[in-house]
Amino acid sequence: MASAIPSALRNEIEQRTGSVIVKEKKRGGGGASRQGAEVQLRWQTGEDQLCYLAWDARAGDPSRLPYFERETAILAALSGPWRESGIKVAPLIASFPSHLALLSEFIGGNDRFADADDKNLLAQEFVGQIVKLHGLDANDAVFATLGNGEEPPSVRIRANIEQWSADNRAKLGEPVFALALDWLARNVPADNGPAVVLHGDAGPGNFLFEDNQISALVDWELTHLGDPMEDLAQIWVRSLIQPFVPMQDVFAAYSKASGQSVDIDRVKFYRLYFQLSFSVPSSVLAKAKGSAAGATGTALMFSTMHKRVIVRSLAELEGVGLFEPVLPVCEPDLTDPSFATALADLKNDIVPASGNQRASAKAKELARLVKFWRMRARYGAAFDAVETSEIRSFVPNVPNQLLAARAALTQAIVAGEIDFSTACQLNYNRVVRDTALMADAMGALATTWYEPLHK
Repeated sequence: MASAIPSALRNEIEQRTGSVIVKEKKRGGGGASRQGAEVQLRWQTGEDQLCYLAWDARAGDPSRLPYFERETAILAALSGPWRESGIKVAPLIASFPSHLALLSEFIGGNDRFADADDKNLLAQEFVGQIVKLHGLDANDAVFATLGNGEEPPSVRIRANIEQWSADNRAKLGEPVFALALDWLARNVPADNGPAVVLHGDAGPGNFLFEDNQISALVDWELTHLGDPMEDLAQIWVRSLIQPFVPMQDVFAAYSKASGQSVDIDRVKFYRLYFQLSFSVPSSVLAKAKGSAAGATGTALMFSTMHKRVIVRSLAELEGVGLFEPVLPVCEPDLTDPSFATALADLKNDIVPASGNQRASAKAKELARLVKFWRMRARYGAAFDAVETSEIRSFVPNVPNQLLAARAALTQAIVAGEIDFSTACQLNYNRVVRDTALMADAMGALATTWYEPLHK
């Protein structure tokens, strides 16, 4: 059987480590473009060792290198000088920047929190791991790749918001992002202590466990130095997609383990900040010439969900009451039966007959797009006309064209020419309509929201 590992990477591993790869088993790589494999190394002593190898198909993209360098740095620190910290990771053996590849000792475990027998116990241990991480010395030279430990967290926060705002104005013209970024810029929390080491993408799905015990924290690409409330916010956002224990319990566990109270207002700020941190850059990437990054069914599904949650979060944070827009009534057009036929073929014939996991996944992706196209054919023209008309009612001299109208609304928000509550309602009307187009493809993500906190 042909090896899944690129031959150049295989040669580099064997030359650098002095070992020979005698067996391999393909596994998930932990990300959209990552590939992985269990590999059995045979060392020169004749001893065999089971390891895990992950590499990135985007190795030729220079923008991916900083993420790889941060992940390498934190794993090297927690496998070396900070190995007695109690933070559980798969010990790093070697890294290979040419392929953005990491070779580590193999650590078994399940990443599906829903499968845990004692979810409360497992969640408490996970929070304890985050507390230990936050307790590391951020000024240690081994963490220099993660940021400047002497820099107040607010400096980085403000710089990022400014950059995302500039990108949105120049490349996207997205009014949902404009309103959220404007709110974030006006509400950056005052610093409440020095920066700490953060996981950067903490939450369900990013740790392995066995028998209700953490095996390892994984997916460290977004690790950095910052406010400890950021990691709690990330857990909250990830729970929109992968249910976790109630956040009230997470906060209680964090306070008990750290001896520090949780600032809910700060967490809510970072909750919104975290959504913008990936929504804006991914949208810029998707809009780049020749990019297909934002055109998949999954990308549309998550983009729609996050925009809806962003607008609802803004309304909650500012105490703005939103009313539900009335959707136009549109009958199916003559193309509707063809969409129904395509969906039935994908479900009943194409997916079941696919023996290839990638082909099956692609077919399911296509089904999401067909569901979107079906609703777009039915409602698209009416929704576009309503949105354009709504914007023109509040922003003067707007062209009678949807994208131009959205760009004009973005400019009005940035210039402070439209009040917050009006802009929030306009954006809410839009995301409700967008969600209606994607609802059949989104399932539970069409209505997912943060659970209330009990006082």
